[in-house]
Amino acid sequence: MNILLVNDDGIYSSGILTLAKKLCADNEVTVVAPQGQMSGTGHSFTLYGYVNFVELNLIEGVKCFAVNGTPADCVKVAINLILKEKPHLIISGINKGFNLGTDIFYSGTVNAALEGAIHNIKSISVSQEYNLSSFEFSSDFIVRHYRKLYQLLPQDAQTIFNINIPAENEREIEGIKFAKLGVKYFNENYRYEDGLGYRAHCRTTLSENTAQDDDVLLYEKKYITISPVKNDWNNKEFFEKIKNEIIE
Repeated sequence: MNILLVNDDGIYSSGILTLAKKLCADNEVTVVAPQGQMSGTGHSFTLYGYVNFVELNLIEGVKCFAVNGTPADCVKVAINLILKEKPHLIISGINKGFNLGTDIFYSGTVNAALEGAIHNIKSISVSQEYNLSSFEFSSDFIVRHYRKLYQLLPQDAQTIFNINIPAENEREIEGIKFAKLGVKYFNENYRYEDGLGYRAHCRTTLSENTAQDDDVLLYEKKYITISPVKNDWNNKEFFEKIKNEIIE
């Protein structure tokens, strides 16, 4: 399989490099990632500036490219400038830190996968608990299951899987669950730093869980969660209620 790996933690992140080393044994793998940390950039891309890329010798048998842009830029650059043909699969990650519930609006990791969906390429985003010591367990999980996940994704490629892994060994994992997106709120705290300005500190999150099958609650219970996320912001139910309303 021809697989494109992207991320938002940067080209030197252990998450993407560990996964690339394991996947390249049976696949043609290309790594295209930001040259530095780009977490929290969502689905932004470079529209008015310039994007450049450089090839780096990081992994034997894997072509690796650093892009001076966002995660979405990395997908666009890979498809339009680097790869000779579209990949079969895009995997975004493995991200250091979970991307659950409403996190996905901000996540460069998830939105890189959604950029893949825009290009009609089946895509998966993968994140793990921030404090885990390595990416070995998460990488092994993806290597075991990426073909099955590829088969499960719809043919129209407009839905991605957002995967979150809460622990780094089988003993601490309760199981694997397909999950709806839950609701999370950032406890936003801005601190002033002399001579620099205000810096956001949003590490602590508050959650509201009203369903037993959402990713936030299941993750807290130590389940690996797999959430289908679609590139469709239509509120179809509400549209049916208001479509005949008259605005004069």
